[in-house]
Amino acid sequence: MTEQQPLKLIVAYDRNRNDYSLVAHNQTPEEAQSFLDQWTRHLREGNSFVVLEQTKWHATEKAQSCRACRNTAARSGQLQSQPKFVRRKE
Repeated sequence: MTEQQPLKLIVAYDRNRNDYSLVAHNQTPEEAQSFLDQWTRHLREGNSFVVLEQTKWHATEKAQSCRACRNTAARSGQLQSQPKFVRRKE
């Protein structure tokens, strides 16, 4: 029996507006780190990426449309003051 690799959810958080959007889900730790390495330097001041644990694979194709991801992000203690969810245009 093979051990299942943990999955990651990547959230973009804007501290200035106190809102967040879902960027990517179903990411392996390596894929999540690659994403962060590529995009973190492009963030504006007050913005950051937050990587959250996913408990299982999400069938929804895009993270922005995934209700399970929205619920995970809303319950996260890493996003302070109950930020609002914003659906970003791709």
